[in-house]
Amino acid sequence: MLPVLVLSFIVAAGATATADGPSHAGCFVSNGTTMLAIKLTYDGNLFDIPGGCTDGREPATRTAERETFEESGYEVSIGELLATVRGGFRIYKCYLKDSVPHKNPDHEVSQVRWMDASEIEGHLQHHEWRFQDDQACMYLDFLLGRNHNDHNRRLLIV
Repeated sequence: MLPVLVLSFIVAAGATATADGPSHAGCFVSNGTTMLAIKLTYDGNLFDIPGGCTDGREPATRTAERETFEESGYEVSIGELLATVRGGFRIYKCYLKDSVPHKNPDHEVSQVRWMDASEIEGHLQHHEWRFQDDQACMYLDFLLGRNHNDHNRRLLIV
């Protein structure tokens, strides 16, 4: 029986690691010199990118698209996978379909903001990002066009 259990685990782990299998995911959305950020109503009321949990069946790209709409009101189209970070969370480059939100954010979000580099840095200095020491710095680099390929290699933690 043990070999069957191990085999099942390997298949499940392989399915999660595919390009667009079910996974928790979010969107990095930039609009010129600013990026889309949300302020959460939980987890210390910190800033993050829109994103969240898969329903267990939908592809990661759909999770990122759905969560971005639920949390920010913006409809987006999915671009390239930028990084896979802690717990297999996938961060996609996403593009606005429209310049205005189509709904108010859900109950998990107290603010939807467009932040420029100086605002991101200011919130970093005040420790106001959910994943302060790794992902928040990466968002700033993405916005400024720095070290894109280095992040994919360094932060791939599956």
